[in-house]
Amino acid sequence: MRIATSTIYDNQIQSIDNLSAQYQSIGQDLSTGKSLNVPSDDPAQISQDLTLTSTIASENADASNATSAQAELTFTDSTLSSLTSVLQTARSLAVSGATDIIPNGTQRPLIGQQVAGLLTQALALANTQYGGTYLFAGTGSGTTAPITPLGSPPNAVAFTGNNNVRTEVINGQSVAVGTTLQNAFNQGSTDGTPSVFTLLATLRDTLDKEPAAIESQQPINVTGSTIQGAADAAPTTLAQLVGPPSMTTIPLTADNAVPPSYSIQINGTSPATGAAGSTTFTFQGATPVDGVVAGQNGIVQQINAATATTGVTASWNVASQRLVLTSVAPNSPPFLISDVPTPLVGASANVPVAVTTAATTKSTFLEAFQIPSQVSVTSNLSTQIGDIDAVINQVLSARAGIGQQIQNLAGTTSQLQVLSNDNVTTQSTIADTNVAQATSQFTLTQTALQAAYATTSRLEGKTLIDYL
Repeated sequence: MRIATSTIYDNQIQSIDNLSAQYQSIGQDLSTGKSLNVPSDDPAQISQDLTLTSTIASENADASNATSAQAELTFTDSTLSSLTSVLQTARSLAVSGATDIIPNGTQRPLIGQQVAGLLTQALALANTQYGGTYLFAGTGSGTTAPITPLGSPPNAVAFTGNNNVRTEVINGQSVAVGTTLQNAFNQGSTDGTPSVFTLLATLRDTLDKEPAAIESQQPINVTGSTIQGAADAAPTTLAQLVGPPSMTTIPLTADNAVPPSYSIQINGTSPATGAAGSTTFTFQGATPVDGVVAGQNGIVQQINAATATTGVTASWNVASQRLVLTSVAPNSPPFLISDVPTPLVGASANVPVAVTTAATTKSTFLEAFQIPSQVSVTSNLSTQIGDIDAVINQVLSARAGIGQQIQNLAGTTSQLQVLSNDNVTTQSTIADTNVAQATSQFTLTQTALQAAYATTSRLEGKTLIDYL
């Protein structure tokens, strides 16, 4: 059979084209390090390779987000570390001012100036930013400072944020990336303890003005209940000292008293004359703490009505659930408050109507309100030291929570890195070039291509006479 010369030439050219294409493909595999460069390289493997590429990218993004969240939480913890130092310094200053050997009106105001500086620091810490976002604004505005001081010098704050923790979705889970102002600064606490700002302002004023004052050492209401005051919308709700669920301890009433009643006595100093003054107060079982209920003045109102004699004023702090007694007499001398027997007036099984007899049982007013009997500047500061300790514990608790979040994120980051590395290894077995094998194929193809070129050159040099 005779084969045309053109056919020989066409076959040779086709062979060279195939070898050139193979030579180029193997060269690309070697130069890129990848054997899967286009879908046609291996349609069966390309789908798995693309899936792994997407998974690795997602894992790397989650790991990056986790690392960023750890950095923000670490910065938040550093901020709260500074706040802890502020509170510990305030406690030391309160202890220094709580000694009786400090002359009135001289040293304590100087200490108060230091506390004022600490309050300024605390306000700045509450408005700390990270990456342009306020750490303690919650999920509120990230561009508006959450805390605005009120008064000059500041004695309160306005909070424009919220107490929702900011979160990010990392590895398919919602992760907290901060804490709230309530957790960190005890703002709006639910247990009656003051905020960082309130306790520092109160401590500053106590040291600066040196009022002889005392407040309930603990909130007098049980958890979840509130004894409201006259300023509230419904002053009659839970305003009476009716015992649980309003109060943990109610004052003990006098024997057979009808209606139940209890008495206290305040010995103080008249602010007008400077003379000693004493007043006994008898409260009924339904007497409100603050305000007027059914025409009956509350405990606060009755004590304030006798201020001209005792030099003592009373106030009820609804937020902290504490009764506060303060001397308004010059130089704020200490005053004494004590439980006394209540005269019995009324009918009972043993006492006729309108007959007054002596009671044998004192009330437990001081126990119910957790108020010490001797009231002075030092006792006032002692109570505030207890408040500082409570707030420090709250800040430390917030820091412990942040520390746990950092540890959790570190574990998540490590896990994501391991998964990413495993998937990269798997993808490498699918898509990476087998260098040894490809090099061998490349050499063989190169040799074959050179041979094809040589053969073709020799064929093209032949004429018809060479075949005859």
